[in-house]
Amino acid sequence: MYPYNKKKKKTGEYFNPIESYQGLGSSYFNPVAVGNLSVNDIDENRVMNSFTLTYNIAPWLNYMQLVSLQYVNTKRNNFLPYNALGADWLNQNNNFQREQNSANTEIITRSQLNFIPRLDSDHSLSGMLMFETDQIDFEWSTIRGRNGPSTEIQDPASNSPILDIASGSQQTHILGGLANVNYKFRDKYMTQLNLRTDASSRFGSNNRWALFPSATFGWRLSEEPWLAGLTFLTDAKLRFSWGQAGRQPNQAYDRHAIFNTPTIGQYIEDPIVIPLQVQLSNLKWQTLTQSNLGLDISLFNRFNITGEIYTKLTRDLLWPRYKIPKSSGFTELKQYNGGELLNEGWEFDVSAVVYRQRETTLRLNFNISRNVNSFIAFPENFNNEVDLSIGNGQFPRRADLGEPVGSFYGFRYLGIWPSNEDVVALNENGTVLKDVNGDPVPLTYSGGYVFQGGDARYEDVNHDGQIDLLDVVYLGDSNPDFIGGFGGNFRWKDFRISTQWHYRMGYYIVNEIALTTEGMLDKNNQSKAVLQRWRQQGQDEEGMLPRAYLNHPANNLGSDRYVESGNYLRLINMTFSYGIPKNICQKIRISSLELALTMRRIVTMTRYTGQDPEVPQDMDDPFWFGTDRARTPPPKEYTLSIALGF
Repeated sequence: MYPYNKKKKKTGEYFNPIESYQGLGSSYFNPVAVGNLSVNDIDENRVMNSFTLTYNIAPWLNYMQLVSLQYVNTKRNNFLPYNALGADWLNQNNNFQREQNSANTEIITRSQLNFIPRLDSDHSLSGMLMFETDQIDFEWSTIRGRNGPSTEIQDPASNSPILDIASGSQQTHILGGLANVNYKFRDKYMTQLNLRTDASSRFGSNNRWALFPSATFGWRLSEEPWLAGLTFLTDAKLRFSWGQAGRQPNQAYDRHAIFNTPTIGQYIEDPIVIPLQVQLSNLKWQTLTQSNLGLDISLFNRFNITGEIYTKLTRDLLWPRYKIPKSSGFTELKQYNGGELLNEGWEFDVSAVVYRQRETTLRLNFNISRNVNSFIAFPENFNNEVDLSIGNGQFPRRADLGEPVGSFYGFRYLGIWPSNEDVVALNENGTVLKDVNGDPVPLTYSGGYVFQGGDARYEDVNHDGQIDLLDVVYLGDSNPDFIGGFGGNFRWKDFRISTQWHYRMGYYIVNEIALTTEGMLDKNNQSKAVLQRWRQQGQDEEGMLPRAYLNHPANNLGSDRYVESGNYLRLINMTFSYGIPKNICQKIRISSLELALTMRRIVTMTRYTGQDPEVPQDMDDPFWFGTDRARTPPPKEYTLSIALGF
């Protein structure tokens, strides 16, 4: 990271050439220099207060009023000195300065009336009426400067050339009301009815208000006389629920029409005003309708079993930045309603007290779940193919009805061509494909580049002698077939050990780390895996990578070469604790003392070769699929705690 002088000693200055073998120093910079010399400071002040008033109107009726205030002020300063990267003096990243200030204020009020009338012992009734408001104010300003006179002057307002100044503010108002009734008969039959209404300033007056009803019904089977003889059955309850919920846009002003004046342009002496954003008067709530059927069983006072099946149907999906034809005069709508997404699945959970004696207890638990999602309807004029690029490092992005969100498409990778003579286009029956003159058809990439020995080999799905978009196939999806966990808790006298594991099974990841470091197409660093690359004609070994070839057009196409199973098992929590005996605590005049060591995410078992198999999911994006771009994996955590009671 440091250059050497003529005496072969480190100069102490960071190695940051303006141009190197890789390219410009402003793009390929010294990461150690940036980490040590740059500034990225955040100063945040947060104030949170809540005031609650409770008034008992009658023994069966009370009123509660809540007012909550949250204020967050944030100041962020960034500075990138000239010696942190290689760039000529006129580059705007030299001594780059930025200051950003923001203030976020949220006021929440809730007025709640609760009633619990006194009935006989067989009946239980309660209810609630609630009205709440939520007001959010957010404002920000930022100033950026460049080419400051010194590394000691880091304030963009200190006479440095100003790059830009910007500011903004937004305000959102949300109103909500809820009516709730609970009824229970002999602790055997239970029901809960809810009716919620919400309004948001993020919608126009046409669809600002929405109603979301829900209901839950329960039947405690174990209280029925005809099950009284089953002494091993401690408790059993069958429950069913149905309900709706809504979702609003993330931004405050997506529904508004916005006009602005262009930077350059006027009519005679009058400025030109142009529309920048379409008004969305009919924008409405995204609605989720969900139904659940569950069964809870307790056996022998030791085993607890819960099973549940559910269906979730999302209608009027909110699509941010929805693309529209440019002939309309715009390129996109900030938000658009349309389409339906279906989620179906089940969950199973069991816990048990396996062993219990006076000083020893062992508890175990296990859970597993499965969810299947798919689009069952798209919006009108929906383009289900947003990116049909098939170049190096690119996977075509598309969405199909009936297929799950998270599906990805690409080529089938078959290894490498051992030699030039082996490269041949084949018919469906495996014979050599020939042209009208009877000559063998050369295998090409999109009709241009002719494959040679050492090149990547892809399946010619339609057998036309070309590797192109028509050979792209469905490769899999990034949704786990099963998600769950298991663990246990063991106690012996004053010692306790608890563990909890988490697993995902049956899903795939695109390893973009390997895609970047094993392509051998550019001047960037590569991984040690490229040592097993093809080097000479006739070379054919298992697991061999294609040849190194600068700017090869097709050696690194998006294919199942980089698709890996993401199955993993992770120890997410392990705790050892010891409680000092009471007699010892009394001697040192304390009531209790407990020591504990907690370890989180210390073990992950997987065959995935990338950074971390637990890739985040984005179900709101129909074109999402799981990729690993070297995101920092979750850290291992060790916590030593002491709980002292007086």
